[in-house]
Amino acid sequence: MTVPEMLMFVGFILAAYSIVANDAIQTLGTFISSNSHRPWWILWAWAVSVLIAVLVWGWVAYDGDVSYGRLTKFPEPPGGIE
Repeated sequence: MTVPEMLMFVGFILAAYSIVANDAIQTLGTFISSNSHRPWWILWAWAVSVLIAVLVWGWVAYDGDVSYGRLTKFPEPPGGIE
């Protein structure tokens, strides 16, 4: 694995972590509290499996574009990205 590939992988993991840490905490907390009669490890296994499925689907369906194609509607800056 080359350095740029490694950095891309680390960036993807950090982006995935920030999504969970920022946007899904309230939903995750509601899910856990409403299913408090189940063992904790089942709840976390389910939540992690859903997250992994969504991230893998997004990666495969959009060829690694973590923006899900949403950035294509913005024009490229003059001179391109170097």
